[in-house]
Amino acid sequence: MSHPLEPRPYTPAAPLPQPYEAPLAAPLQTPLSGPVELYGERRSHEPVVYVPDAYGRMVPVSRSQADALLAAVPATPPRDLSPQPLLDSRAQLVLAGGVGTGAAAAGVGWGLGQVIAPLAALTTSGLLWAVCLAAVIAGSSGGRRAVRGGDTFITHNHAKWFGRTTTTNK
Repeated sequence: MSHPLEPRPYTPAAPLPQPYEAPLAAPLQTPLSGPVELYGERRSHEPVVYVPDAYGRMVPVSRSQADALLAAVPATPPRDLSPQPLLDSRAQLVLAGGVGTGAAAAGVGWGLGQVIAPLAALTTSGLLWAVCLAAVIAGSSGGRRAVRGGDTFITHNHAKWFGRTTTTNK
């Protein structure tokens, strides 16, 4: 018994039928090559023109067939190669409108900032001035009061060279 992974020789199920077998000695046949001329083309002496096919190769076609092909496919009109402006007039109008609107908005924003900034400063500095005024009014309304039962001492510190100080009390 042979191993299951061992290759077996190929044997066809049935022999090949007779027509499919290769002939023992076939005569050498040369293929036909060259231009093919149809009976209708031989009869007419119409000139042949060459036109490009879909792959760019030049193909011979009779003149009448080429005229029919040209009539079926219209020629493309010539292009206008005159220089054109970079932006058309409508785009220039839209661009100018956008720039003008942006400049106007910036000017309005700057003007409003110039008006509102002093108002904001007025409120903060106005509050500071109001507190100072209230302190002055509160301090000056009572006048000077004498201190009862004690003396007022004034201390003076006089700085000298090399960190020395002199302190006096009056």
